[in-house]
Amino acid sequence: MRRKGKATDLRNQTFRSNSRKIAYKFFLKDIAPRIPNIDAAAVKFEPITPAAIKQYFLWEGPTIFPWDDVADWKSKDAKGLDLAIWYKQILCGMCYATPRASSICLKIVLLEGHPDSAHPLRGRIAPIALLVADHYARALGCKEIEIQDPDPNVVFYYRKLGFEFDHTNRLVISVNGQ
Repeated sequence: MRRKGKATDLRNQTFRSNSRKIAYKFFLKDIAPRIPNIDAAAVKFEPITPAAIKQYFLWEGPTIFPWDDVADWKSKDAKGLDLAIWYKQILCGMCYATPRASSICLKIVLLEGHPDSAHPLRGRIAPIALLVADHYARALGCKEIEIQDPDPNVVFYYRKLGFEFDHTNRLVISVNGQ
């Protein structure tokens, strides 16, 4: 059993930070070249901060997800992964994932892209979030990533990304390299 405490919290913080950095390098190599007219250097993968939450509430349309709860979740969940995806000053999407008590599965609890159809990373928020989640899951030793309570209207999209329903009806994908 792993010890809990400051060293474990620091280790998890390092895993999160490194996962964002490594995923960004993959983004620059594999995703950014396929996005027309984008300044890849203007894309940032950061933790969810009060500034991100403030930008989220400026999005047009209904606020469906409880992003303002993430700060509280982060303080209670040492292994939680929070991701804000920015293009310049535009918050393009956010993701929160956690293994909770599992050492096998990282669950994507919240994932949302900016509803503006013209934002520069449209259609790439889920692949970016999955890239970061995959690196984080590997760092934690998880074997799979699950979409928790997927919206039935977007299951087709997750399936295009490689997710499948398992025998217990969970929408999962194996962690890369597992």
